[in-house]
Amino acid sequence: MRKLALILILTFIWPACVISSEIGGKTLYTDREDLSIDYRITYSKNPEKLPELNKRYFKYIELTNSGETEKGIKGLTEMASEGILDAQFSLYKIMTRKDSSKSMKEKAMEYLFSSAKSGYPPSQLELSLLYARGEFVEKNLFEYHKWTEKAALNGNADAMLNVSGDFYTGRGTDKDDDQGFLWLTKHMVTKGRYFSRWDLLGRAYETGRGTPIDLVKAYMCYDLEGTAGIEEKARIAPKMTTEQRAEGLRLSREWQEQNHAYTMQSLGLSRQKDGSYR
Repeated sequence: MRKLALILILTFIWPACVISSEIGGKTLYTDREDLSIDYRITYSKNPEKLPELNKRYFKYIELTNSGETEKGIKGLTEMASEGILDAQFSLYKIMTRKDSSKSMKEKAMEYLFSSAKSGYPPSQLELSLLYARGEFVEKNLFEYHKWTEKAALNGNADAMLNVSGDFYTGRGTDKDDDQGFLWLTKHMVTKGRYFSRWDLLGRAYETGRGTPIDLVKAYMCYDLEGTAGIEEKARIAPKMTTEQRAEGLRLSREWQEQNHAYTMQSLGLSRQKDGSYR
């Protein structure tokens, strides 16, 4: 019951509190997916709807993408000097391309460290991955986990999933199934209708890793995987009563209706040999 209460609290409070972060400087987009949507849709079709600072940022990004890299870098450098963390991160990405010089890559890392230390989640996640791979920095799983957790605390959904995996496996930190499950549920709440790791959540409920075993919820999760969860449902079905399986399906349908996200099966479609659904 305590764990269920915690999840309910997270559902209503977590989205509002994650960005009470250490962020310093100015941030246009804490989520790069939001940035991508604004760039592809709003900036290309209705740029007047964007604040001047955002339009200026996208103008320089567009210059670097259209071959006028020097002009784009110059503009982004000006914004970076003004404390725009998005610009610092973009400079890192541009200046670490394959054809970049060693000195340019070194400058890029300065921008990455600066924006990460200022609390910019995408930079923190990127830095964590560099430590995990040993790219541009010496491989260090402790530093990897530290920066991943910072990004997660600042609301980065991908980092939350990575932190969950870290605690479940003991990668860069002590193993802690309770923390693994906690971060997995935070990731689920943050992603909302776009949450896709039902396999991980289902396995946690099935095996009791960080949460009491609950085959009904496991069955629900596996059903929300769609066709990918058919074998998993078949595996646990013999351990369940008819009523329990029905309840799992009911919870699955309820979640789909509340989030307006439906599996092909719930729409009455079946996968065909050619890969389509009819």
